[in-house]
Amino acid sequence: MMTDSFTQLTLPPKASSCSILFAFSQTDREMFLPGRNLEEEFGAKARWIDTSKIDKDEWEHLLYEASPEILVTAWDTPALSESFALESNLALRYVCHMCGGVRTRVPRNLLARGVLVSNWGTAISHTIAEQAILLTLGALRNLPLWGSFMQLPATRIFQLRTQSLRGRRVGLHGFGGIAREIVEMLKPFRVDISAYSAGVPRELFEHHGVRPCESLEELFSHNNVLIECEALTPVTRGSVTGPLLDLLPQDAVFVNVGRGAVVDEQALIRCAAQGRIRIAVDVYAQEPPALDSGLFRIPNALLSPHIAGPTSDTLPLCGEFAMSNLHKFLQGESVDGVVTLEAYDRSP
Repeated sequence: MMTDSFTQLTLPPKASSCSILFAFSQTDREMFLPGRNLEEEFGAKARWIDTSKIDKDEWEHLLYEASPEILVTAWDTPALSESFALESNLALRYVCHMCGGVRTRVPRNLLARGVLVSNWGTAISHTIAEQAILLTLGALRNLPLWGSFMQLPATRIFQLRTQSLRGRRVGLHGFGGIAREIVEMLKPFRVDISAYSAGVPRELFEHHGVRPCESLEELFSHNNVLIECEALTPVTRGSVTGPLLDLLPQDAVFVNVGRGAVVDEQALIRCAAQGRIRIAVDVYAQEPPALDSGLFRIPNALLSPHIAGPTSDTLPLCGEFAMSNLHKFLQGESVDGVVTLEAYDRSP
């Protein structure tokens, strides 16, 4: 029965007028809210439902039956339908998503009619920045080829053409929270950092000790390490073209922890296959990439399965971020990590 899959909880006095539906699986609950005693925080008008135990029809029925003002969601939460989003008597005021992307679960119409939506915001910017550093170092040291060199004499190791990060010229395409985390992590390597992102004030770059470039052409031609971390917008989609990649110096490193659609992937494959540049990629034009993708035929390509996001040990931080937002909303305060219509439209 559907009613066997939810738990009644207890709301604090100040939140007693708000109905809350926690809708995610037991697995999500253990990952994001381990040891969290929701019963002490929420309740008389709040429910947790294990979404792994209900089908699509039951989900729709539950939403209409519960008519929550607040919906707390995670990876295993089913999508909200367009019909629900367009419901004339919709009670929903806030969707508190404990994860990143909301587009596959929340219809645009919900945001357009004023429903507040938040996600994990910048809570995991540091893990993506760490992955960018890992991929950069791995590409410089030609990590994908290590296995083939294990049995070779030490005198042959120089053929790996390993390189050091220290003292290099590093360019950042994009200058949001992730890029600024990367800047901080790069400082011990004593690199020269420059960046380009249309619309970012020159003062912000300089505040972080970064030299602003006037164009993408200047950014790509000047640096021998290029880290792609730009947001996806109608303007940035496909902005990293073949001619732009050709401006990178010979044997430069190109890392992408941003969005696959920002880059012309076929041009990237061509440049890497020719041996002009080394590539280390965490995001792709199609995810996962097709098995016959040319990416898999580049011996020294460092391919990461889109894991730059939260590590297993940081998932509870995302849960804490969401619960903090929930309490802020219940107290009438502004929440963090708000997903605007602009951000929604540029998400994949």
